Amino acid sequence: MEGASEPAGIPQRIAFHRLKAAVASGLGDAAAAANEMRAALALAPADAGLQTATAAAELQAGRLDEALAHAAAGSNTPVGQALLGDIQEKRGQYVEAVKAYQAAVALAPAQEQYRVALALELVQHYTFEPAIAVLEQAAPLFPKSARIRTLLGVAQFAAGRYDDAETALTDAIGLDPDLEPVYAYLAQAALEAPSAPPDRTLKALCARDAIVCSALKSRAARAMGDSTLQAQAVAELKRAPADSAVARCELGRVFQAAAQWTEARAELESCVRLDPSAQNHYRLGLVYNRLGLVDLAQQQMQLRQAAEERKAGETARRQNAVQTFQYFIK
Repeated sequence: MEGASEPAGIPQRIAFHRLKAAVASGLGDAAAAANEMRAALALAPADAGLQTATAAAELQAGRLDEALAHAAAGSNTPVGQALLGDIQEKRGQYVEAVKAYQAAVALAPAQEQYRVALALELVQHYTFEPAIAVLEQAAPLFPKSARIRTLLGVAQFAAGRYDDAETALTDAIGLDPDLEPVYAYLAQAALEAPSAPPDRTLKALCARDAIVCSALKSRAARAMGDSTLQAQAVAELKRAPADSAVARCELGRVFQAAAQWTEARAELESCVRLDPSAQNHYRLGLVYNRLGLVDLAQQQMQLRQAAEERKAGETARRQNAVQTFQYFIK
C-alpha cells in the first residue's frame, strides 16, 4: 500500500483511502486510520455513510469532538445513534449517551444489541433499577438471548436482588451452558444470598464447582433440617484445600450455627484471612464474644468498620462484577 499511487476516479480514491484505513486499524494505528477516513470523506463530504465511518475511526483515535460532529450525519439510523452513545460515553456525557442509546432502541426495537448497549450504559454508572427495567422488558422479546439474562442477573445482583439474580443467571446458563463467566456471577450471587438457592441453581453450580456446591448444599440442608445432607456437605468442605475461602467461611458459619465455638473460631480466623469482608469480621467477633475474648471481639468490630469504610465488602464485590461484565459482554 505504501508504494501504490492513488487512483484517478473519485469512487476509486475513496475506496483506496478506506482500504488504507482498514489496514491501519488492523495494525493498531488508530490515528492513521482516522486520517485516511478523513481523506476519504474530503472527496465526498456530504456522504452520510462516510461521515459515520469517519466518526467511528475518530472515536477509536480519541478525537471525540471531531467524531461527535461527524456522527451527527448518521443520527437518523440506529447505528448512528449507537455510535453517538459510544462517543458521548467517552466524553463523560452519561445522560446524552443514554438518550442516544434510547433513540437507537426506538429506531430498531427488534435488534438486541441496542437494548444491551442501553442497559450496559446504565449498569456501568450503577443506575441499576433503570437497567433492570430495560432488561426485563427485553427478556421476553429475545427469549433465546443469554447475554440479556446475564446482564439482567448482574444488574439484579448489584442492586441486592439476589433471588432474582439467581433466576436470571440460571436462565442464562440454560440458554448457553458454555458461557463460563456466568457460573462465577451465579456462584457469587448464590453465596451472598440470605437463603439457600433453588434446586436448578444448585444443580447448575454443582456441575462446575464442587466446593461452592458443598457450601450451598450445607445451607440447603440447614434450611430443610436435613442432618444427613448437612453432615455430607460438612465432610466435603473439610476436604477442601486450606486456602479455599468458600470452604473455610462456610464451615465457620456451620459451626457458629451449631454453637461449636472453638471450631467456629478456627474456621472463621482462616476465613477472615482469606476474605476480610465486613460480614466475616462481624461473624468472627460474635464467636470471640461467645468465647469470652472481649478484646479480640472488639478488634474484629473495628476491622469490620474499616472494611465497610473502604468498601472492601459487598459494594466493591458488586461493582467488580459489573466491571468484569463490561469486558465479557463486549
